[in-house]
Amino acid sequence: MTNRGNNQLGRTVVPQGTGVVLQGIGVSPGYAIGRVHLLDRRRMRVPKYHVSPTELDAELERFDQALNESEAQITEIKSRLQSAGEEHFLILDAHLLILRDEMLVDGARLIIKEQALNAEWALKKTVKSIRQIFEKIEDEYFRERRADVDFVGDRILRNLMGSAQPALSQVLPDAVIIGHDLSPADTAFLLRTHVLGFATDVGGKTSHTAIMARSLELPAVVGVGQLSEKVGTGDMIILDGTTGEVILSPSPELLRLYQHKQMAYSARRAQLDLHKTEPARTRDGVTLRIAGNIELHEEAMILLEAGAEGVGLYRTEYLFMNRETLPSEDEQYLHYRHVVEKCGDRGATIRTLDLGGDKFLNNLKLGRELNPAMGLRAIRFCLREPGIYKAQLRALLRASAHGELRIMLPLISGLSEVRAVKVLLAECRQELAAAEVQMAESVPLGIMIELPSAAIIADMLAREVDFFAIGTNDLIQYTLAIDRANEHVAYLYQPLHPALLRMLRFIVDSARSAGIKVSMCGEMAGDAFFTAILIGLGLDELSMTAVSIPLIKQVVRSLDASACRALLDEVAHMDDAPEIERYIAERLPGLLGGAVPTEVFDPLQHIRSHD
Repeated sequence: MTNRGNNQLGRTVVPQGTGVVLQGIGVSPGYAIGRVHLLDRRRMRVPKYHVSPTELDAELERFDQALNESEAQITEIKSRLQSAGEEHFLILDAHLLILRDEMLVDGARLIIKEQALNAEWALKKTVKSIRQIFEKIEDEYFRERRADVDFVGDRILRNLMGSAQPALSQVLPDAVIIGHDLSPADTAFLLRTHVLGFATDVGGKTSHTAIMARSLELPAVVGVGQLSEKVGTGDMIILDGTTGEVILSPSPELLRLYQHKQMAYSARRAQLDLHKTEPARTRDGVTLRIAGNIELHEEAMILLEAGAEGVGLYRTEYLFMNRETLPSEDEQYLHYRHVVEKCGDRGATIRTLDLGGDKFLNNLKLGRELNPAMGLRAIRFCLREPGIYKAQLRALLRASAHGELRIMLPLISGLSEVRAVKVLLAECRQELAAAEVQMAESVPLGIMIELPSAAIIADMLAREVDFFAIGTNDLIQYTLAIDRANEHVAYLYQPLHPALLRMLRFIVDSARSAGIKVSMCGEMAGDAFFTAILIGLGLDELSMTAVSIPLIKQVVRSLDASACRALLDEVAHMDDAPEIERYIAERLPGLLGGAVPTEVFDPLQHIRSHD
């Protein structure tokens, strides 16, 4: 008999065997078929009451005690993961930093003292105000960090109220975890068990939970709406981490169908993994370098084990997130050195800071901006704050003594920015040389092409730098003037828009003429649907998340570069992005010749998922 004990009054109960399908966002591919374990993270009712003047000190002490308990709990989870060899334990450092952030701690204490309110209500008001700051951030990755603030606030609140933290120790090995949301601490714990996958009501592709799931190939779906209100512990459920579909109470026929899909998918993925270390060389001898993207230096080893030929994009922003002080030059050096040493002669491309003053370190007081996505961010912020930037450049130059390192500049809009960075780099070299610090004789300097202005003058920029890296996420959004996170215009996010194809072609041709290499490190690079077009363009390198590497390599090996160039020529004359997508979807099966099974890559699924 199905256990409905976790269902609360008011839940929508789905009849068994009905096969109700809900749509979410697939963030980590694969299938999970099993019984639900419902993680109950429903928001608690927060009491509000006034505290007498004689009780204020005791209330402040109670708040401090809850902070200490929360810190001890997170530290214990982190230590357990670290001792077990899990490389994602550092994500919990972000929670420890939030826990001691002045805005959170001092903000709540101020409300307790000045408004004479209880600690629970003061915490709720403070967390809400911090969350609102994150919600105004344009960048999707950093906007998702609001969930980390919620998780920390929930942990403190539960300790204040004497409520137990959601228990995960009783999760059965073959469970599918369902919850409103999962914290990185939850996910880190679950990844040490044998759970089959998870799905949540909220979340996006760039949440910490999604990133962790992808790196360890755990099927996951997020953003499914009110999923946690429709299921109970013990219910049968199916997750499709590729399409984002969640099937509640499937019929026996559906169960058999998806069990077959799961077995076929697992077998095909295992077959791909057998060849993950082989080069990505087309049938007619054109080789693409397949590298990987990382946010944490610990992820370098995961990439290499997945078959990456180096790090194509190390986003250094994580080092600067959720902390009250800037990372020192020495701290940065140790992180960069770790990545460079792990990669050895395979090389690591490290991108300098792509942050704006509104996204970290409030004490910099750079002022609030109406549109930070187009304001003081990335290279603009770095050139505005040369002291901060030079510390990073010196750390990078020092790390270059330990392996092949390339420096990459984000959000370049013109030549003057590149030349200004070169001046700073020369100053840093002189300072390090005067101190007799070792560094490589020369370090390649490249730029991200992610603004239309940079794409249009790519021929000029190519004569000034050593390599290009195309950041398709921003290039598409800025070119088409759309925000992917805005559901009203998401349909306009079209990587194959004729304007984008013309830009990409000009960028690559400009790099070729100048004799420099060009890579792509946006999401487009890790999507097998676009691989043939990217080969046709003549890119030298594709950089992506670890989970995409074996499949992309196999797709490259299954294609003929001359046929890909012909395909690009054919679609270059088309004037409608959906028409181009349909044409490619129809042509790809023939170009692949059955070498890539539809269980792991079905070109037609790309079209179906957009219809």
